[in-house]
Amino acid sequence: MSMSVLRPYGLDSAAGDGERSASPFAPAGLAAAEAPVAAPAQVLNSPFAEAAVAAGEAGRGAETAGALLAELDDEEFAETLDVLVDEAAARHLRSVGTWSSASEAPALASIDTGQWLEELARESDRVLRGLEAHFGERPAGSLQDGEIEAVAGLPAMDGFTHPLDAQQLFLGGLLDKAKKLAKGVGKLAKKGFSALGNLALGPLFATLRKLVRPLLKKVLDTAIGKLPESLRPLAGQLAAKLNGETGLAEEFDEAITEAVTLRKDTLEEHPALDGYEAVGNDLDEARARLNRELSAADPEVPPTEQLQQFLPVVMAALPLVRTAVKVVGRDRIVNKIAELIARLIQGMVGPEAAKLLSRHIASTGLGLLGLETSEPESLGAEAMVAATEDTVREVLKLPPESLENDLVLEAAVQDAFAESVARHMPAAVLRSELVEREFDGEHGVWVLMPRATRPCFRYKKYSHAIPVRVSRPIARAVVLSSGETLERRLLDDGTETWPVEGEVELYELLPGGTLGHVAAFESDDGAVSEFEVLTESAAGTLMGRPHWGHNGHRVGSRRPGSRFFRFHHRGRPLHHRHFFALGFDLTAPQPVLRVNLPIGERDSHELVAQLQRRQLVQVVSTVRKLLGEPAVAALGRRLEHLMSKHGIAAPAGAAQALAGTLAGGMLRSLAQQLPAAAATLAQAAQDPASGVTLTFTFAFTDRAAVAAGTPAGDPALTVRAGQHRD
Repeated sequence: MSMSVLRPYGLDSAAGDGERSASPFAPAGLAAAEAPVAAPAQVLNSPFAEAAVAAGEAGRGAETAGALLAELDDEEFAETLDVLVDEAAARHLRSVGTWSSASEAPALASIDTGQWLEELARESDRVLRGLEAHFGERPAGSLQDGEIEAVAGLPAMDGFTHPLDAQQLFLGGLLDKAKKLAKGVGKLAKKGFSALGNLALGPLFATLRKLVRPLLKKVLDTAIGKLPESLRPLAGQLAAKLNGETGLAEEFDEAITEAVTLRKDTLEEHPALDGYEAVGNDLDEARARLNRELSAADPEVPPTEQLQQFLPVVMAALPLVRTAVKVVGRDRIVNKIAELIARLIQGMVGPEAAKLLSRHIASTGLGLLGLETSEPESLGAEAMVAATEDTVREVLKLPPESLENDLVLEAAVQDAFAESVARHMPAAVLRSELVEREFDGEHGVWVLMPRATRPCFRYKKYSHAIPVRVSRPIARAVVLSSGETLERRLLDDGTETWPVEGEVELYELLPGGTLGHVAAFESDDGAVSEFEVLTESAAGTLMGRPHWGHNGHRVGSRRPGSRFFRFHHRGRPLHHRHFFALGFDLTAPQPVLRVNLPIGERDSHELVAQLQRRQLVQVVSTVRKLLGEPAVAALGRRLEHLMSKHGIAAPAGAAQALAGTLAGGMLRSLAQQLPAAAATLAQAAQDPASGVTLTFTFAFTDRAAVAAGTPAGDPALTVRAGQHRD
């Protein structure tokens, strides 16, 4: 083989002796929105403007809607929808892999997944129709505890346990939503919200029933990554909702509220609902096409035209960068970036290059993953396509002014491409300064997954399962998204001796990807709860690589580039659990905030032993450890989201300050009430139900006090056996 043919180029030999962008490849890389009718004369004219009356009605309507939305607020239902979306996404991708025709597989898989959700729609309709017929014209305020469950006849579901329970979890969540709707309407009617005074239970459940099927249609669209072409350029709130990062539960509550207060009983559909095109499917086809083209390209000719066809598809999946691209000019950006990348990869394309790259990646990547592939020769060009795709995403983060500057753009492309190539290519084909010896002296690579459904890729996996030795201080320093620490998670798992030997596996989402896709192919039981957000802190503390993680915990579950990790201990993965559950009641003259603190089985047994020995100080100390800085920080983030959701305007930092105030109040309340509540706590801890829940109820003088973070004294404490989130 002639290395002169396969040599990596700079920007272009036509650049002459001027400055060139450096190729990341080693020289010998391949080797290795009517006028009013006059009133009759006998009718007295009001001195008040009609606008004033209308404004008053509008104000009451808005007040009613806001109060009902607050009653419908259900954090657990939002998580139920997340579970349903993840399971639907997993079923869709698994089905893709069962069809022999790659071009027809996505559509056929969508039909399969739609049928699964249709089963759920029919069962939901049956249950709600039964409630409608049974309760009829009974007033909304007459509903008694347990009635809905007795009529529905559904088994109780305790927690989010397994994707196979997704349908049952949704039905349980739907019954909870029906209860919230009935009790909320009854409660508000008693408080003088006249618009709700004559509503009966049967019509309420009928209204809810009409909204379920449209909701499940949105679940399907979210799960399979559908996005109307006409909406792809939109940014902001709409783009976030369509991408499934936020909104399904909120949209459903808003639709219920509109149906009840305005008698509007349809969940708004997205424009152009027919003719959706799946973003992920577009990229699948484009990646496969470019893979073939690069594998067959002439290494003496820059593959500019091929890249010019590929880049617009990548850009279509990035609606949030469209503003910058529109300012600069789409064609100019596409052509310029394609030209630059084409020159950088020119010498690394073609049949011979594709085969050699594939061999290196197969041994470095798939071999370590314990996978086999029937098309090893596609891995090289596949990695090149992935590197190109990541480069485009990174470069398009630049502001318009930078994109307009050729030198800045060229430097950005060069640097982003080098970093991306280093993530996807083995050490043998890289310049030495780009090779980062990660673990055990090896340089790992990111591989497109799942292999069984190629060319439909939805995530990447790092080739190495990273061995880690975790001391107790390190475990205490690793803060998980729930606010727990890895130390607490390991203790709950039964850890008694330190340090702990474990392994970390890394994953990264592609456009259209969800954790449901990852769990479907990586978890033995398809459990999303095995995966945690890879923050900068976790990546740095566990593996010494903070740049591998994200800054902060609030990472969109469907955002391309989002990274997650799974921690294996004793040969099995750890599962996350819910830590805090919050709920506002803003309809009373004095707003109320409930904070549920679930205590795990291990800590519950420890509390029992301490109470039996009358070690009340140790009881407070145990709970105090649960309310440490990580938990308070997580509580602050949850409060910020909840306050924003309910329209409570608070200054920057107020939510975090309130979290600290709440934590202090919780400890004082426990300490003050503990002597009298010790027997109740001990009984709850010994109950067969798993763990204990401490519910702290804070009162505020008004909404302004909530924004100011000043509760009216310490909270009331309620102790219950089991894990509760209401």
